[in-house]
Amino acid sequence: MSKSTPHYEGAVLYFWAIGDLHYRTLPAWDATHRRRLAHMFTDLHELWQEIGAPAFCVSPGDLVETCAPANHQLARARLQEELGTIPFYPGLGNHEFFGPDGDDPATMARTFTEIWGKPLRYTWQAGPITCIMLDYPDPQTLAEVEHVYISEEALRFLDTALSEHADQRALIFLHCPLRNTVLERGPGRDFHSLERFFSPENSQEVRGILARHRNASLFFSGHTHSGWESPGLVTTEQLNNHAVTFVNLMSPWYTGRKAGPYSGSYVADDPDIIPSFCVQIYNDFASIRVREHFTRRWLKEWKVPLDEATR
Repeated sequence: MSKSTPHYEGAVLYFWAIGDLHYRTLPAWDATHRRRLAHMFTDLHELWQEIGAPAFCVSPGDLVETCAPANHQLARARLQEELGTIPFYPGLGNHEFFGPDGDDPATMARTFTEIWGKPLRYTWQAGPITCIMLDYPDPQTLAEVEHVYISEEALRFLDTALSEHADQRALIFLHCPLRNTVLERGPGRDFHSLERFFSPENSQEVRGILARHRNASLFFSGHTHSGWESPGLVTTEQLNNHAVTFVNLMSPWYTGRKAGPYSGSYVADDPDIIPSFCVQIYNDFASIRVREHFTRRWLKEWKVPLDEATR
């Protein structure tokens, strides 16, 4: 990178967030996938030459299409190749538990931790900010796969992490959005947070934890592959008199309910975009910008408030 600083001037943290990536070794899939993501990485490399490399990149789940170790190895190798020395923080999504080829369910989570070198849920420090990665629940632990519940272990982990870092602003990452955040553009166009499977049944329990901790500031998710201009892509709620902003990361692989790889061909959304998110944290607000890598332009910027209690 031509600039050594990882931050925009005045920002306390600058990082890049990328939605569901879905790497897969299947040759036809990999060929199309690599062509699409080449647009993203080429644009990011040029941007980072201009504005500086981010402190880290993060993707909260569905890094792979299926849990086969070869898919994880492919994803890790490609991301290392593209990101170089920029730290990358992976999350666990539902596709990390998807084993259509008879994979042993007991090994799926272990495959993730061994290949990525991260536990299922973890925290990391980014300057003055605490980052919390939560895990999508193992479907084996659910009474019904379509009725998703964030585990009691994950809820306790979130509550404890927010308590232990009460004097620091906190960012939370979870694969699935909370209920009634990101919505659909029109009937049948998008998966969205009012649907079962696409948001946790115990979303209010998660909100209750966020409400108790004034340092909870931003909550990032993916999972829905929401299309451009889906309502609530970025939405702010007041929880117990402090602001929490929910950010849904669109996928650079495909957006929209009826798009993606089907029967050996690729169906594009309308509009067909390859998005990722640039996040800058300042003392009293956050700037969240969507970059569209096909056309190499910024689509929109949200400037959202950050609570004063943790400054």
